[in-house]
Amino acid sequence: MKCSISSIKEGIIRISKHENMPEKYMERYGIIKIPEKEAVDNVEIEENSVILPSGRKLNFTLRPEEDDTLWNDEQEYQLEKFKEFMPWRRNVEGAMENRLENASEDWKDIMDARKSTKKFGISFEIKENEKFYGLGEGNRKRIEHRGSSYQNWPVYQYNEVVIPLVYTQENWGVLILAEDRHFVDIDDHIKGRLTILGNLDELDILILYGDSIKDIIKLYIEVSGKSMLLPKYVYGLTYIAPMYQNQFEILNDMMKYREKHIPVDNVSLEPGWMNNYYDYSFDKDWNLSKFDIHPWMRKREYPSQFLSVMRRFGFHVGLWNCSYYDLCDHEERLVTGVGQLPSWYEHLKKFVNAGVDGFKMDPSDMLIRVDPNKIYTNGKSELEMHNISQVLVLKQMYKGFTEQTGNRPYLHFSGGYTGQQHWGGVTTGDNGGKEGSMIWLLNLAMSGFMNTTVDMDIYSPETIHFAMLAPWAHHNAWEGCRQPWYAGEENERIYTYYARLRYRLLPYIYSAAIECHETGIPMLRPMPMEFQDDNNCLELSNQYMLGEYILLSAFTDKVYLPKGGWIDYWTGEEYESQGETITYTIPKERGGAFFIKKGAIIPQWSDRDYVTQYGEEEIALHIYPNFNEKSTYVFYEDDGISVDYEKNICSQTEISCECVEGKVLVHIGKREGDYQNKPEKRIWKIYVHGFDGNVTVSCAEKTAEVVVILAPHEA
Repeated sequence: MKCSISSIKEGIIRISKHENMPEKYMERYGIIKIPEKEAVDNVEIEENSVILPSGRKLNFTLRPEEDDTLWNDEQEYQLEKFKEFMPWRRNVEGAMENRLENASEDWKDIMDARKSTKKFGISFEIKENEKFYGLGEGNRKRIEHRGSSYQNWPVYQYNEVVIPLVYTQENWGVLILAEDRHFVDIDDHIKGRLTILGNLDELDILILYGDSIKDIIKLYIEVSGKSMLLPKYVYGLTYIAPMYQNQFEILNDMMKYREKHIPVDNVSLEPGWMNNYYDYSFDKDWNLSKFDIHPWMRKREYPSQFLSVMRRFGFHVGLWNCSYYDLCDHEERLVTGVGQLPSWYEHLKKFVNAGVDGFKMDPSDMLIRVDPNKIYTNGKSELEMHNISQVLVLKQMYKGFTEQTGNRPYLHFSGGYTGQQHWGGVTTGDNGGKEGSMIWLLNLAMSGFMNTTVDMDIYSPETIHFAMLAPWAHHNAWEGCRQPWYAGEENERIYTYYARLRYRLLPYIYSAAIECHETGIPMLRPMPMEFQDDNNCLELSNQYMLGEYILLSAFTDKVYLPKGGWIDYWTGEEYESQGETITYTIPKERGGAFFIKKGAIIPQWSDRDYVTQYGEEEIALHIYPNFNEKSTYVFYEDDGISVDYEKNICSQTEISCECVEGKVLVHIGKREGDYQNKPEKRIWKIYVHGFDGNVTVSCAEKTAEVVVILAPHEA
């Protein structure tokens, strides 16, 4: 068998069945964009191999389309894995037992319906020491994937967010352009090889290569789209209210948050807000017995309606939503004019007019129910469109909301496929935020995702620690008594402390979010991504970096400190590591380790109960000097709400710190770039930690006010 191999541009090689591959639905619907061809002269292409600029020779073999032995073996193997998963689901969710008992058989029927004589396979030789990453939520036990096989097809709680990107620490990888279900075997059934097996698609993959893992992620983002920037308030705390509460019960709870000074910005309503529970139709409306929002109230400025009252106290409101819809119909209408159904967003406009700020998409039938007999407007079956539909639902909602308002929506879903990061956030749905969900977030970060979170378990200090310091914090109180004041005095203190800590860190967190949008590097940075050259980091699954300077761990008493200086934020203890693992005792009323990398420059706010409670003129810079080298940090800011970020409209301030002759020299550059409502004047409060000598601060903006404070350690 032969195939077409061509260099697309520096860093991307395409291997496909033939040179003129038909347009994919992912391209047709604007989910991916293959770059235009550019001249590349540093890649050698042979019949069944590619020699990269690094000198690495990628040898591969193709499998004949008619040979389905491996496909059938892999399909049976994945079915057995799913059966092992189902008893766990039954034990946890007893109410769903009858439905789930038949789930594995239903899935087998779906898998059998995929039988086809049109299959593809490609297999690469791999080195003995290569480590493999990516694949979205394919693995919840570890971050390195060698020795396992994976199915790229979203299934509720089993593998919800599927990203068909797999790569190695030797800086090459594969983005699989298949749209239907396919398998990835990494040195599992087929030893010493990375094997990709597809069904109903034709062979079409991109080889991505560069000088680092971060280069691979940037190339993936170039093809599949930059990460969406959520509204700034979403990077505070999101609270999902209990399902059966009415507006007065919710308001009462939210007033308790304000009275107790527990910061929160975003409140999401579960399906109890609807007049018809789990309403999939375009006719959904408010449940007027719970939310007294009559037609004459449905304007954002109506002062006594529930949404207006919430906004008055600094709360934004999102609505739970579910869909079982031919999302391709609207996309076809945009491309060809054929199609009659409106965008899924169309019927949600009235809620946005009333003051709703965004939507949570429930997995419901998007991930649980798949009808093998359903045919979409484009002539494809629901099975064939299953992967793509996970992305289209958020795409249509994002575009509809931004076109209607000019602002960004609060938008997330616990399903996904290639390009999902461009249209919204992701939650690891209905799993309580334990260790497995943390590893899912690490794997999603290694797959180019930024806006990820978990359902916080407020009865677990470890989960509070991890979930409050995830990319965005998400407390799902949808059932039971999950308000923080019902979790016991100690848990409430822990919850409150971490919520306030997160809000103080919000300038640092949000700056990392803007940086990710511009560069592709997520704010949650797994250890193999941030310390790729340290072999001790390549399989670490219980710790990560939050941005450039904060190291966090959870669900472990072991913490690996890469070479360099580190400060325990809780205790102030300093470590000079040569690359060592320490046994860590978590302090009382904390849930895990929190270390600051020496050289850190961390912008913070003073305490506040919600993002816009106070202005943004004053920024505290917490500096932890590294006496061995100069450190430089870029602080990103924007208006926090508009879609100007799509045009990279923001401000950047370069800040540096170095130690010279026993003095600490801090330089604050000019705030380069403008944005809506940019503070006219900046007040910088400089906190220098661990140093009691001479500090000199220079500032490029002469109108700025600078205050220097020699700070003892503050936890």
